[in-house]
Amino acid sequence: MVRYFLNCIFGAALSTFAINVYAELNSGSIVENKEVAACIAKGGDNDSECLSSVSKMTEAKLNTAYQDKLKEISNYDYSQWWMGEKRQREEMKDAFIRSQELWLKYRQDYCKAASAGAEGIDGYSAIALSCQINMAIRRRDEIRMVHPDLSEG
Repeated sequence: MVRYFLNCIFGAALSTFAINVYAELNSGSIVENKEVAACIAKGGDNDSECLSSVSKMTEAKLNTAYQDKLKEISNYDYSQWWMGEKRQREEMKDAFIRSQELWLKYRQDYCKAASAGAEGIDGYSAIALSCQINMAIRRRDEIRMVHPDLSEG
């Protein structure tokens, strides 16, 4: 009984520690981005050029990840799946395309909500852009986690 009690206490303490470590690692704000902050710190006339460059680079990386994954799905040998059929691969491809379309709408609304408190202030566009960039980085990671061959994941 004492061992059981000690194990419960140890488990609870370990869980609390793990949750606190996770929270500390993920405590950043979705509307803060280092590259955007660096552009703003530079200031001057190059501010908008810098922000535009960061935005274009981030969107290009997201689009490349999306196109690469779409190509991977489209060309996957569905016979590798148990009783695999072309229909399954096409359904996966269609679902992936649809998920990206929905995600783009989600990101727009999410960032509008996340940056609403800054609307009307001088730095609003940078705050909204930071959210867009951070969400794109997260989406690239999500795209990389999609594997037609489940043994790769």
